[in-house]
Amino acid sequence: MKKWLLMLVLCLLAVAGAPASRAQGSDVTVPDVTGLSLPQAAAQLNRAGLRLGAEINQGWTPDSGQVENSIFAQSIPGGQVVPFGTAVDVTVLRSPNATLLYDDNDLTLVNQTGGELNLTGISFAAVGGAGAQFAATRWAGFLRVGQCVQVWSVGRNGPKGLDECTAIQNWLVTMNPAEHFWTGAGGTTQFTVLQNGVPRATCPVANPGRCAFFLSSGTSGGDSTDYVYFAYTSERLAIINRSEDRWMVLEGYSMINYFAPPGGLLLYPSDASLYGMYPPDVETVSRLAPGQCILYTNSSPESSAPPQPCDVIAQLDIGPTLIFWGADFGVIGSDGQERKCAAATPGRLTLCVMPR
Repeated sequence: MKKWLLMLVLCLLAVAGAPASRAQGSDVTVPDVTGLSLPQAAAQLNRAGLRLGAEINQGWTPDSGQVENSIFAQSIPGGQVVPFGTAVDVTVLRSPNATLLYDDNDLTLVNQTGGELNLTGISFAAVGGAGAQFAATRWAGFLRVGQCVQVWSVGRNGPKGLDECTAIQNWLVTMNPAEHFWTGAGGTTQFTVLQNGVPRATCPVANPGRCAFFLSSGTSGGDSTDYVYFAYTSERLAIINRSEDRWMVLEGYSMINYFAPPGGLLLYPSDASLYGMYPPDVETVSRLAPGQCILYTNSSPESSAPPQPCDVIAQLDIGPTLIFWGADFGVIGSDGQERKCAAATPGRLTLCVMPR
């Protein structure tokens, strides 16, 4: 309820909108992004007025000729002229960091990413047949490093231990055939693994079966920072991705406004509607590419530029009576804990770095 109260106040009192840095409807030149990381490529494409399209994964080996997790190919070659907003698909060299082990009765997912794996957005689906599907959140929200989750299609009193697992973190039995995607029910011979809509693998139905693939992890060592960076003065605040080659994920992150009454209102920076981004621009506020930022201001003439250099992809002018950084403000990360950033100090730059 508090979130919607704040959104209503912002809609009534704010002047919102992403900066008009490019002329929509014009033609732009595609940059060459091969050899870059995915976040670096997104930053370059966005600066040119282009969208990052589909991510296609290709297995990395020492003989690939490029570093791991770099872009091997792009759907539109560098130097070609295309309309503003065109999506460019990229092929990324990835090493497997997750494994599915399965037979006719059970399936196990092994987390080998080196960190905690967010299961939100991970799903499995049979190819063809009756289209059996299963969402990984049926197990849990997160999977600990080195541990496993397991599902059975037959009755069972406990999980099955495997050498690949330090422990079975969660397990369940489902007697619903519409969730038995790995068994080949209905004549299917393959199933897919998706993460946030991105195809990660197509695995064969087998008894026994083993399928290794890459999953993006939001922890250190993955594609994302494990922190969120705030830079602010009395007039303006920016959330900035100052990393060189990683995303700064804002999905699910929130700030708490104790400055504007009533205190304790929530602000979600990944909510594109706050900035008038419908239809959205080529960037996305749910995850910032390197060098990108979201700017909040008190609407004063001194607040038009970010407090530190960055590519402003969205801006919200909320006026001096609503600025959440006018007092100590709370931030809530993926662990659900509230932490505090100090209020802005007049005439000085304040920095606050908080866990993601």
